[in-house]
Amino acid sequence: MSRMKKLAAHVLVCTHKTCQEQGAKKSLKELKRALKECVPEGELVLISKVKCLDQCGRGPVVAVYPAGVWYGKVDEVGARAIVKEHLCAGRVARELKILRELKTNEGA
Repeated sequence: MSRMKKLAAHVLVCTHKTCQEQGAKKSLKELKRALKECVPEGELVLISKVKCLDQCGRGPVVAVYPAGVWYGKVDEVGARAIVKEHLCAGRVARELKILRELKTNEGA
């Protein structure tokens, strides 16, 4: 019987038109490749393509949860930095960070 892995992070990658034009496919591919090198045994990092993260012009945009950290201008080098620094070492990749948490209109 296999044990269920602990969800360590959920990574959202914007793949809408603007981010796509700015290289989101390459960034997504590199995120997946780099993750294979450092995810601890028994942990799971999910990567999901999303239609739009409403940060057009800052793309490709990647959001990492549960930390709530958003990264912008994520090219292949940036994707490796997010994996190495944030997902493997637990530190925010500050040079790429665009948002820490989105404010929401409560009751809206």
